[in-house]
Amino acid sequence: MSVKDQVQDTCDSCGSMAEIGTIIGEGDDVMELVIEAAAEADARAKLAAYEALAKQVTAEAECSSELSQGADGVILKARLQFTCTAEKLIFEMRARSI
Repeated sequence: MSVKDQVQDTCDSCGSMAEIGTIIGEGDDVMELVIEAAAEADARAKLAAYEALAKQVTAEAECSSELSQGADGVILKARLQFTCTAEKLIFEMRARSI
């Protein structure tokens, strides 16, 4: 059996395939966000919602951000650091509601 056969699983009924490690990759624990808003207060409020959600996933989540001017307002680039890949994945699934 080749390595390729060992790391792939194909669903015969729907024809989909996923490689183990594609969904959860070791060391993938940083989430980078780009928030565009008309005003700095709006961008910071959106970031606060993401930060609160990250803290719900793990109290150890760390956030850093950088603000710059954009054509139509401000651009806030944020970086959320989690302690493991699973926490980032949980955050990504929950963040769909924001």
